[in-house]
Amino acid sequence: MLMTFICIAALLVVLALGCLTWTLLRTRSSNSEQERVDANLALLQAQFKELEDDKAAGRISEEEYQETRDEIQARVLEETKQSDKKVVASGRQGLYAALGCIVLVPSLAFVVYSKIGMVDALDPLVVQTSQVTAHGGSGHTEEELQQTVKQLEQRLKDNPDNVDGWRMLARVNASYEKWDEAAKAYEQVNRLLPGNPAVLSDWADMLAATSGTLEGRPQELLQEALRIDPTYWKALALMGTLCYNKRDFQGAVDYWTRLRNLTEQGSETWRQITENIEEARQLGGLPANSAKTMVPVQKEPAKKVNADPAAYFIKGTVELADKVKDKVRPSDTVFVFARPTQGSKMPVAFMRITVDQLPAKFHLDGTSQMGMGVKTLADVTEVILEARISRSGNFMPSKGDLQGLIKGHVKVGATDVKIVIDTYIE
Repeated sequence: MLMTFICIAALLVVLALGCLTWTLLRTRSSNSEQERVDANLALLQAQFKELEDDKAAGRISEEEYQETRDEIQARVLEETKQSDKKVVASGRQGLYAALGCIVLVPSLAFVVYSKIGMVDALDPLVVQTSQVTAHGGSGHTEEELQQTVKQLEQRLKDNPDNVDGWRMLARVNASYEKWDEAAKAYEQVNRLLPGNPAVLSDWADMLAATSGTLEGRPQELLQEALRIDPTYWKALALMGTLCYNKRDFQGAVDYWTRLRNLTEQGSETWRQITENIEEARQLGGLPANSAKTMVPVQKEPAKKVNADPAAYFIKGTVELADKVKDKVRPSDTVFVFARPTQGSKMPVAFMRITVDQLPAKFHLDGTSQMGMGVKTLADVTEVILEARISRSGNFMPSKGDLQGLIKGHVKVGATDVKIVIDTYIE
């Protein structure tokens, strides 16, 4: 496959140079044509900048980014080729230009590709590892996957400055929840790409997953990322989570508000961030800065006649699926909670136990409040019922936590409800 690609690429270069040389010796430029080409190249440059911005903001996937970038580069090459056909004169000057292109075009292509291209995409091992990551190992045995990772690690020992290889190793380890190995790989990526807010944020994320906290070194990396780019979305999101976990609710509101300002108003992401902001405000007893910070008000349910909060309850059991029992510690925190079906996602009922108590019975009622000033089971008629295992002990969900969710809505007053915790939070 590698030799096939090289041969095809070499053939295309020869054909392109042949056509370019012929036209350099035969044609003259056209001012109007050159103006058209310049305008198209300017447009392509603007599209490339917009693509980079979308990637940095997390609005597109890596696959979409690579596909669109390749298309833009191909169009730039086509426009440049058409421009070159028009811009040089015939005769001796055309001959000199043709000879110069024969030497310069391959050289410049090699230099540019080595700087901005994915050089390691030519490496069969990197390609294989990328496919494993993208498809979750589908069609491969565990032994084959581990062998692929070992080969990549050996390749990096021989070539420690292979930035794409380190980045791929980090992603593979993260996909297998090997947080410590992923963090070490991101450290090498940062060595080769210093001052990159995306790398710093991913590194901080892996260190936090390893230690169970964003404090310390992860916080330093996130602060460095925000010094470089005060608008980088992941750093803002994680810093908001850090403040929330430390009960610095004002800090959480500040960071998440900055994050929300970068998001399209009214979108699902905007609503989720807004709900998180309002939750932090309520827990911290903070005033709202403006009406824009509030979640759109939902229609209140009719008030219930019974004034006893304990009369409104949900009962059941919560247990851990066999397939994930070896992935948790006995001391890990288990949250069982109910939240409204509309509006804010802040729980209306809440309880906390530990993994060593599972399987366990739970009883949520109108007195199971999470904080002051929030609704209870006495204020709703049905809820969304969940359970989550937190490695850090914090209520805010983090990558690597486990969760269980009852499909559909659960009516207040339901008994014998069963929640099975069986899914990882990505």
